[in-house]
Amino acid sequence: MKQRVQRKRPNIVSVQLSPEGKQQLDDVCEKRGMTIKTLLGRLILWFVKLDKTEQSMVLGQIEETDVEKVGALILRRRGRAAGEGVVSAASLTAGQRARRQKSTG
Repeated sequence: MKQRVQRKRPNIVSVQLSPEGKQQLDDVCEKRGMTIKTLLGRLILWFVKLDKTEQSMVLGQIEETDVEKVGALILRRRGRAAGEGVVSAASLTAGQRARRQKSTG
C-alpha cells in the first residue's frame, strides 16, 4: 500500500484595502517587478522579526512627541547589536552630503 504524502499548502490571508490603497500597492508591485503575494509575504516576515518597539513604530503606536526619541533609541540598539558606534541622524546626513560632493566635485 502506498503511503499518501500530504502537500504543504500556503496559508491564505485576506486583506481589505480601499480602492486607492489597492492601486498604490499595484503601482509599487509593478515598479518593483513582483507580485502582491511576494511583496506582502516579505513585508510580513520582516515585520514579525522586528522587536516590540520597532513594531510599535511601524504601527504608529508611538506618540508623535516621542517618535524622534524612540527612533534614536532603535538606532543605538541596532548599532550596539552590529558592534558599531552610535550614529546620529545628523551625522548620516553630513556623511551623505560629503559623498554627494565627492561624486559631483
